[in-house]
Amino acid sequence: MITDLYKDPICARYAKLITDVNKTIKRVYFGEPIRIGASELPALIIEKTDTSIRPFTNMEDQHDIKINFTIVTDVRQTISDDKQLVAGFASLYNIIEGRDATYKLKVDSILGILRKNAEVDPGLNLRTDLETASRAVYGMTLGKRQDDHFSIEGSVQITAHFIQLR
Repeated sequence: MITDLYKDPICARYAKLITDVNKTIKRVYFGEPIRIGASELPALIIEKTDTSIRPFTNMEDQHDIKINFTIVTDVRQTISDDKQLVAGFASLYNIIEGRDATYKLKVDSILGILRKNAEVDPGLNLRTDLETASRAVYGMTLGKRQDDHFSIEGSVQITAHFIQLR
């Protein structure tokens, strides 16, 4: 039995950044969970999808890490007799890329947090690469997270990078 699971410090730092600002997230998972309880939604799943390391100088390497942030929300309470999911999708859109009347990202939306706080850990050179496009994608799932469980989810994909001595 594994008793001491590795928690990637980069993913943990991003989790802290997001949950310090967005108070609607009830649970953070590092990696894809098998099941998420309805009481833990909305949940944030943080996963690394790709890491590349290349020389920066003759003594330093640049690490480029693609990270996926998935928000999962429960829409059972938004399904009415006429099967409208509008309220559930509106909530998801607001968490991921909520905007004000001037189209500016809200400070507590996932994209707003990541774009405004590009310098994630200046002391260790960890930053969100704003030159690489951030991307939000959405979808609805039935039974993916739990049998007979309706959820909608959206993901934000970013590239983080830092430079360090070899």
